[in-house]
Amino acid sequence: MGFKCGIVGLPNVGKSTLFNALTNSKVPMEKYPFCTIDPHIGIVAVPDKRLDLLASIYKPEKVIPTTLQFVDIAGLVKNASKGEGLGNQFLSHIQGVDAIIHVVRCFQDPSVSHVDSVLEPWKDYETVKTEILLKDLEVVENRIKKISHRAKSGDAKAKKHLEILESIGSLLSQGEPAKAYHAHPEEEGFIKELGLISTKPEIIVGNVSEDEVITREESEVTRKFKEFAFSTGNLFLTLSAKLEYELSQLSDEEKKFFMKEWKISEPGINSLIEAGYTVLGLITFYTVESNMCQAWTIKRGTTAVKAASLIHSSFEDRFIKAEVRPWDIVEKVKSEAMLREHGHIRIEGKSYVVQDGDVITFKLK
Repeated sequence: MGFKCGIVGLPNVGKSTLFNALTNSKVPMEKYPFCTIDPHIGIVAVPDKRLDLLASIYKPEKVIPTTLQFVDIAGLVKNASKGEGLGNQFLSHIQGVDAIIHVVRCFQDPSVSHVDSVLEPWKDYETVKTEILLKDLEVVENRIKKISHRAKSGDAKAKKHLEILESIGSLLSQGEPAKAYHAHPEEEGFIKELGLISTKPEIIVGNVSEDEVITREESEVTRKFKEFAFSTGNLFLTLSAKLEYELSQLSDEEKKFFMKEWKISEPGINSLIEAGYTVLGLITFYTVESNMCQAWTIKRGTTAVKAASLIHSSFEDRFIKAEVRPWDIVEKVKSEAMLREHGHIRIEGKSYVVQDGDVITFKLK
């Protein structure tokens, strides 16, 4: 399921370095603005200890993890909404993602240029946020112009849409994102159609120095930005893109050695992937079929029949029932035979809401 997280921020904040760490890709990382012009897309296997346990239980020939897509988007500058830098090209790339990872530089490094002479992460964050809001406001105002005449002529649908647009436009003008508008369910389709960037869930990533991660001594810059980031209401975390990239280049044995040496329990990119699942409202279920163990990503609240259609579109029409093994019991019993012997496998119908960690066998016509 193609969920995309777009990595955005000002030039030279560590976006491409983070992308390379996530995807183990080789996107250029030169120390000058607009090194990244076209968006790069990487498919990342989601680290999953539950999948590892299932592999040890069922001994399949093939193990397939679930994935997320990450998009490295060119750095945005002040007045991008007016065409500065890569302007609308940048902003149009963000419109195609499901969630935004906003990378903000919190590290000092004279060898890496910065758009301002003074490092002020909160100010950098506001620069990007402002350009996104201005782009959305442009979209809203253009749509208002298109439908105003129909609304004034008595078209009920156009009148309702105009009310929504004016409310969202007011929020944007006040510096609030479009997601601050509390939409009724019947309004959501129209709002989604607008493609507003500020409706997307956001993760703020403070990109700190390697030393800050290893010593766990938070700099004053990071501390102040953390307070600011939490005040935005968005999910926030810190990591060192440079350290994550260096770890991604090591063998598994070397990585374990250095992480133990530095007392790092898990790579920061694992926390970022988990955050992506959180803001997108995603969960994972598993199938063990044809000697293959596979993880699948779905939206929380997905029914069994819709989950089945993810495996193959024909499964929705052919669905009979689902054999469900709840994860807490699978983890405890660790045996398919014992699950069956003790009646731990539940039979569920089409409307069953899949739970995170369910191991499911779909029975079909």
